Amino acid sequence: MIRFEGAGKRHPDGTIAVEGLDLEVPTGRITVLVGPSGCGKTTLLRMVNRMVEPTSGRVLLDGADVAKLEPAKLRRGIGYVIQQAGLFPHRKVIDNIATVPYLLGWDRKKARARAAELLELVGLAPETAKRYPFQLSGGQQQRVGVARALAADPPVLLMDEPFSAVDPVVRAGLQEELLRLQSELRKTVLFVTHDIEEAVRLGDQVVVLREHGRIAQLADPHTLLTSPADDGVAAFLGRDRGLRGLGLRPAKAVRLRPVGEGLRHGGWELVLDDDRRPIGWIDRAAGATDLQPVGGYRPDADTLRAALDAAVLSPAGVAVALDADGRALGTASREAVLAALTPVTMTKAEPAEPSASAGSAKSADPAAPEDPADPADPADPEEPADGADGGR
Repeated sequence: MIRFEGAGKRHPDGTIAVEGLDLEVPTGRITVLVGPSGCGKTTLLRMVNRMVEPTSGRVLLDGADVAKLEPAKLRRGIGYVIQQAGLFPHRKVIDNIATVPYLLGWDRKKARARAAELLELVGLAPETAKRYPFQLSGGQQQRVGVARALAADPPVLLMDEPFSAVDPVVRAGLQEELLRLQSELRKTVLFVTHDIEEAVRLGDQVVVLREHGRIAQLADPHTLLTSPADDGVAAFLGRDRGLRGLGLRPAKAVRLRPVGEGLRHGGWELVLDDDRRPIGWIDRAAGATDLQPVGGYRPDADTLRAALDAAVLSPAGVAVALDADGRALGTASREAVLAALTPVTMTKAEPAEPSASAGSAKSADPAAPEDPADPADPADPEEPADGADGGR
């Protein structure tokens, strides 16, 4: 557990960054700090690993005052992920990931073996190990940054706006990957963002900060969205906070109309191929022959927000529910999506399970993951590490 007890930071010129913060970050959960620029989010994060020293109060890590711990040793036991990954450009990916194990004195073979495991864990191909950072996309670099932070299996992970420098599609994928990793690893994560949508998607608890690091509200995502503490918090959350709440509910709650031959909604007919995959909608009432796009979603992986979005974008006013291989399971109207909202506590949707390959379409469970293959050796064991000191 991380605990801030009256923690404050006053700069030499008298500027107050953080003033008297009391906060507990629960073990094994994701706590998100969110708020406007300059409210002290990053300052608080860096107090934990002593990159910023508090001028008042203290920060405790599992009951120990971090101010009494040797900074280098403290930091090697805490994972740290920042914007744009911060990778060493002259080192291959495998040695970037192995940086902390090298510093901890691990031998090269053990450190690289751990790095290879983590490449697979964060969803990167084994051949990525031999590349340099400049040969990777932004999203791949961020995955390497997460892998490096996890290399020595630290109990605490600090993440400072790690996904803000990538495009929205990659960002959504990285968020999904973080949730998947957290479901397996259960790290204590302190995550900083300025994006309220990211905060409610990732956080088990969300801390909305005001100027000088004052807590405006601390709550789970559902409570935050439905019961903001005051007008200031409500304004920060935005006028569409009700729609954000849809993103906290899994789409599997939507009641589907089964797919059958000649399925119609009003004057629209859904056309399927021989494998039951949607081709498009045809407006039979108007005698049209042109196919219109299908709005689809996956009940096992998506949220109510995705289902409603698919229904809104559909010319027929209904979303098509798809299995992991893109086959139609049924359709859901906008009314059916909204009917799935019940007066119970909303929780974060679980991350999607890995999809089966197209060759496993006859499986009884189309979303069941395949058995992973044994990872290949990602790097030539005879190739020397970059740098004579083994990366230390």
